[in-house]
Amino acid sequence: MKILHAEIKNYRSCIQTDFNLPLNLMALIGANGVGKSNILYGFRLFTKINRKRTFLTDEIKDGVLDELFNTQINLVLNFEDKIVYIRCKFYYETDERNIDKVSHSEVKYRIKGENSRKFHKISNSTHQIIDLLAESKLTIEQLPKEYKTQDFRFTIRLARSLSSLSYYSATQFSDPSKCPISIELDDYRISSRNIVFNKIHQQFIYDLYKAYKSSSSNFNLFLNTVGINGLRLIEDFYFSDHSIPSSSYKVITGGKIRQIENSKSIIIPSVKVDGLTLSPNQLSEGTFKTLALIFYILNDKNEFLLIEEPEVCIHHGLLNSILQLIIQQSRHKQIIISTHSDYVLDMLKPENILLVHKEYDIGTKVSSISKSLSANDFKVLKEYLESEGNLGEYWKESGFDYE
Repeated sequence: MKILHAEIKNYRSCIQTDFNLPLNLMALIGANGVGKSNILYGFRLFTKINRKRTFLTDEIKDGVLDELFNTQINLVLNFEDKIVYIRCKFYYETDERNIDKVSHSEVKYRIKGENSRKFHKISNSTHQIIDLLAESKLTIEQLPKEYKTQDFRFTIRLARSLSSLSYYSATQFSDPSKCPISIELDDYRISSRNIVFNKIHQQFIYDLYKAYKSSSSNFNLFLNTVGINGLRLIEDFYFSDHSIPSSSYKVITGGKIRQIENSKSIIIPSVKVDGLTLSPNQLSEGTFKTLALIFYILNDKNEFLLIEEPEVCIHHGLLNSILQLIIQQSRHKQIIISTHSDYVLDMLKPENILLVHKEYDIGTKVSSISKSLSANDFKVLKEYLESEGNLGEYWKESGFDYE
């Protein structure tokens, strides 16, 4: 899946924001408060389509939805060599942590070139089937006959891709002291039951452990990148497993108590740095964030990545390596970053840049450099980049329109 065009209506500062995404790697730049993060948050709403939410009956839906924020996001996709138009409406509320909680969504699509211009609805039951397929509780072969058509299978693949994006913020891996010194698994199964998923540090350690335990090339690639053969951030990262017997009790009919014997596995992560063995929570903020960001850039299987300000808390030498990884991964997936760093721009071309600004009563607007400059000014910029300097220097010295 590749997003070719996006239109975000009525989402925070994005009153009527639309822009093209011509390349697999695009960077949003602009002053503070113009809406760069809001664009990323708008895309992030798609991750909440297939999550459990409040399903409303027609009798009460209208009254309930009137009390919620609503946002319309339209996309033009290249999906499986077809041009697909997406119309999605989200109804949600935003909590005190600035996190959107979607209560209801309506998703429709149309394929260019179809005889009918009618949009097909992606129903709630489709998302429920996708969840069951993902949890291996159901196979395609077990579906009723009406769900085995090529059209329905296409709908499932499309819905999966729409929600297959990941967001990494500038600060979510800050404060390594929040990182657990151990994680607990039941019955030696790699299970998520004891992981608090709203704690990003715990999620990172759990994901890293899964890669370590699977003996796959994913963990080795990560270690070779950050270890002594690569960036030399650390010497080693490993886990030790400790089995601990435990028991629980269940009251059964007749008032009898049954003791249930089982076992737990305590997983302890360790990092070796300069000959010292440390817990991850003893690492510096820059080192911890770099480890986490590199791990996910290398191993995230989603088709669409959103990365907010990758330069925060990271030394220029390491930032160069992270940007090289981002550029490399953009050959296989679509990536949007936001940045305030001229150093980031130094590694990109004008075609990779989207300028973000905000206008009174109009909201966040996005334009490419080629459209914001006159044809002559854009030619001068290209000549400057070829002979004298780089994009970051140009940004600092001359700026762009709307800056």
